[in-house]
Amino acid sequence: MSDKPKVYVAGVGMITAVGADAEMTAAAVKAGVCAYQETAYFDKAFNKIKMALVPEEMLADCLDEELLQGDLTSKQARMLQLAKIALSELVSGIPEGLEAPLFIAGPKSVDSSELGINPLFLENLESQSGIKIDKQSSRVISTGRAGSLSVINLAFRYFENSSQDYVVVGAVDTFYDKHTLDYLDKTDRLLCGPTIDGFIPGEGAVFLLLSRVKNEKDGETVCVYEAGSGFEKGHMYSEEVYRGDGLSEACSTAINNIDVTKIKSVYASLNGESHFAKEYGVAMTRNRDVLAENVKTFHPADCVGDLGAATGLVYAGIIASNIQADRALMPALICCSSDKGQRTAVVVHHSS
Repeated sequence: MSDKPKVYVAGVGMITAVGADAEMTAAAVKAGVCAYQETAYFDKAFNKIKMALVPEEMLADCLDEELLQGDLTSKQARMLQLAKIALSELVSGIPEGLEAPLFIAGPKSVDSSELGINPLFLENLESQSGIKIDKQSSRVISTGRAGSLSVINLAFRYFENSSQDYVVVGAVDTFYDKHTLDYLDKTDRLLCGPTIDGFIPGEGAVFLLLSRVKNEKDGETVCVYEAGSGFEKGHMYSEEVYRGDGLSEACSTAINNIDVTKIKSVYASLNGESHFAKEYGVAMTRNRDVLAENVKTFHPADCVGDLGAATGLVYAGIIASNIQADRALMPALICCSSDKGQRTAVVVHHSS
């Protein structure tokens, strides 16, 4: 086991289209359960848009209307539903009386009119979940898929400058929003109708309780190392040359942060769009010396759709919730690419 800095996963809370909690999601993804379905939305050619959505009955009446504050947008309200359910699963694992900071990733706004995670959202999340949040120390990252791994490094920086033993990192996102879907439709990114180079939008929320020390009563758990980051100048909304440098750099840094011989599995934010597949191939080729000969590649978007900002932490939560089955597949590399250049990667390993 590496002596590089690491933190331990002491608890997981999650909700996705295939599971009401972390264990259900992990089991469904391992079994290849697919949640794709047609929705009531139509694209510009009048094809029904397919998505992977959390069933409405799982979200119905989950919010306490009397505790709601301010005017949330419809997208914020749905994210609050998702986040409350996921964070509530974490309650039992949080030490009594703990007021921990929350480092949370949210969606990248498609334009300046869209609201994501803001102070009002966090106020509502605290009141709805019943978990006390150290809001002064909390931070929000709104960079899309890459953001959910970026919050891990915020946790490392916090532990370096605090005596606190726990932090909560989380992520929430949904594409189930007309404004967002219209934007994706106009740019021909939705996988529907004759389009073959697009993706299935999804939604989900995840929260991890991270500890600087391993609690022996928790038994074997997953440890997380510092994330690597990079920036792709030639991202899909740029006119720069697309070289795949950003993801390759992020993966190299993440792997160097653990000192292992070989990576045995990779969980990638691949969503079916060829743009991301190209840079993934570049990143794996450039890092082939540290990949096991029979390295396994997983892209859970085949089951849960594109989870946006929730992607990376959901993948980490899946591994942590299924540690006995995944032990032989560790150390595992998780890598995420945002639409507009941000790239992150992190290595997770079993704690023993």
